[in-house]
Amino acid sequence: MTQRPQSPPRWPRRNFVLALGGATVLGGAVGLPGRAQARSPAADEGPRLVAVPHVAFGAIVAAIAGTDVELAIDPSLPLATMRLGKGTVSVADRLLLKGSGATRRHYLDDARNAPKLGAAVRDQLRAQWPELGDELARRHNTWSRALVRNILRWTQTLGRSGLRGKRVRDPLGFIYLLEWAGAKVADDGIEPPAGLRDAPHQPSAATADAYDRYVQVLVDAVG
Repeated sequence: MTQRPQSPPRWPRRNFVLALGGATVLGGAVGLPGRAQARSPAADEGPRLVAVPHVAFGAIVAAIAGTDVELAIDPSLPLATMRLGKGTVSVADRLLLKGSGATRRHYLDDARNAPKLGAAVRDQLRAQWPELGDELARRHNTWSRALVRNILRWTQTLGRSGLRGKRVRDPLGFIYLLEWAGAKVADDGIEPPAGLRDAPHQPSAATADAYDRYVQVLVDAVG
């Protein structure tokens, strides 16, 4: 049996785009697709296992890794951590984190965090499985270019919401979205937009399209 070569050391990368980026499925994640069949370079190496803490994070991994990894959602992982094979890596240094408790996990409600997370995912996957380097780079470029166009459009829509400069309460846990719209979250602020009462707190599936639809729903709820 051919032994798997040692993975090279991980290295940090800051080459990401800014717009103005083996666990089973656990918890109550809704609409997750079935675990993709991994394409290993050699049959005896087994699947490339990637686990992330929530569905939106999984959508970013799926956009970049495609079916080259076997993806799972493991809510027990820290909010900005990936498990690659048997090891874990943090990508928290790439992200702007806000709020506290469960709200803190929703950093991808502000889609400007997504290109930064995407660059970190690309770099970590390439460090773990260097044979995927070209495909990861190609998928990342395609996805990030389309995402940045959407971010610009969403930012313009949020700018017309009338929240810029206003103090707004956040009883529903949408601090990332409200501050993206220019509001200042404060306990003594005005009520948040009524549309947020029925807004989802995660994409319906761990796919790039589902993530785009999710952000669009949030933006529409504010605008």
